[in-house]
Amino acid sequence: MTKSFEITADTAKQLHQNHMAQLGISETMTLAQAYNRMQFAEQDALRKRLFEDHLEELLDQNGPRPSKNIELQDGWAIDTSMSLPYLDQVLAESRELISERAGVRTSPTGAYRSFFQDLIQPEDLTRFPSFVNFATSSELLSTVSRYIKSIPALSTTLPSGIRLVESNAAFDDAPDRPKDSQLFHIDYYSLPNVYVLVLLEDVIKECGPWSFLPRSTSQRVSQQLEYWQKPRGYRISDEEVYSIVDPQELIEFTYPRGTVLFIESSGCLHFGSRNSVKPRFQLMYGYTGAIRTDFSESFMTPKQYPVQDSDSMLRRLVLEKNILPDLSSLGA
Repeated sequence: MTKSFEITADTAKQLHQNHMAQLGISETMTLAQAYNRMQFAEQDALRKRLFEDHLEELLDQNGPRPSKNIELQDGWAIDTSMSLPYLDQVLAESRELISERAGVRTSPTGAYRSFFQDLIQPEDLTRFPSFVNFATSSELLSTVSRYIKSIPALSTTLPSGIRLVESNAAFDDAPDRPKDSQLFHIDYYSLPNVYVLVLLEDVIKECGPWSFLPRSTSQRVSQQLEYWQKPRGYRISDEEVYSIVDPQELIEFTYPRGTVLFIESSGCLHFGSRNSVKPRFQLMYGYTGAIRTDFSESFMTPKQYPVQDSDSMLRRLVLEKNILPDLSSLGA
């Protein structure tokens, strides 16, 4: 029998500090995954079983079935069809929110990642229902589920499961050099971690676009640089990356308003928000499985998403990470 152990919030926070520097990223992720498996093994098994045996039924119960199959290749896929469910409403409601709050810095001088701010407040997920409706639509969930081979959940800690972010060079306290998320990195929150990014305005080079390398290329860089291994840090310079791969392999998410990127952020090197002299507005969704590879759930207060009694089982599973629903409606 596996013996359980407890990690206090203070210890978890210490292990997470400075991007897992104390033990190193890889060692901390291994420890966190083992710890979280003891806490959430039942949820993990349920989500995998539902994916394997009942995904089609769950999608049917959730609403209109996907009109096409979006499949991530080498860790990413871009949809330019403008046909995803609720996308029109997302674009309209986000423009309303942006017009209210954009261009006003909310963080103090010297704040971490001053060039990047989330415009969403908790009540906005009820005020602008399309943000959650899009995240829980069958089209998106079919794609994400098939990639992670489980029923996903919106992250409640890191990264935030739903963000409407403004990247703005005018807010940058140190604009002379790339730093923090402006440098190459691979997310360590869960394996896999999938982002769905929606461009809320047209993005050009001057917007500081989200930029990434395909998964196979990223893994080659990671192996040669011994990334995630102590004492190497979380962020990697351009010089290090381009000593291994051709800069021409970089993909910049410079597309029109309404374009959607699906990407495994836990597998693809990426950065963004560099010199956003023209502010960039992007809706970001973070999906994880039940068992994370960090300790954020041990020391952070989880975010709550609006749930209604009429919600489908699939929607509830996405919005409530730790529920164990009654499966009798599925004949399970």
